[in-house]
Amino acid sequence: MSMIVAPRGERIHIGLFGRMNVGKSSLMNAITNQSLSIVSSEAGTTTDPVLKSMEILPLGPVVLMDTPGLDDNSILGHERIKKAQEVLKKTDLALLVLDARVGITNIDERLLEKIREEKIPYILIYHKEDLLLAEDKLKKEGTLDQNALLVSSKSNYHVEELKELM
Repeated sequence: MSMIVAPRGERIHIGLFGRMNVGKSSLMNAITNQSLSIVSSEAGTTTDPVLKSMEILPLGPVVLMDTPGLDDNSILGHERIKKAQEVLKKTDLALLVLDARVGITNIDERLLEKIREEKIPYILIYHKEDLLLAEDKLKKEGTLDQNALLVSSKSNYHVEELKELM
């Protein structure tokens, strides 16, 4: 079905989830090749889900969904986290975005457990590859399984590979 005629409800819904400042919005912008989501070093910049309908080949028509961080402890953090959890209910493919320098945290583990319980296919994205030292990058890539990828939206490292993996 063509992107022009595919209603939003019939598209594959791909959600970007993770902690604050792991680069979900930067990754959304890199995947779409547009400046859709506001990007800032200020934690909590994404306050509501950002949706973008597009076509990703060979997948076809999709809706990308950028979400607020799941570790938001601000005054409105509870509401933002609730919004992200609502997006998860509509998700056909979850992209769990991790900071490559930190790896998977307890918050990420809890979300991954929920994703698995709901039987949602997922990809672990170790983001910010450009901030890793060369030996750390080699070590990280050597430990990744088929559902994981080292990516940098800043340098476009493995962004096309991510699209193919989706």
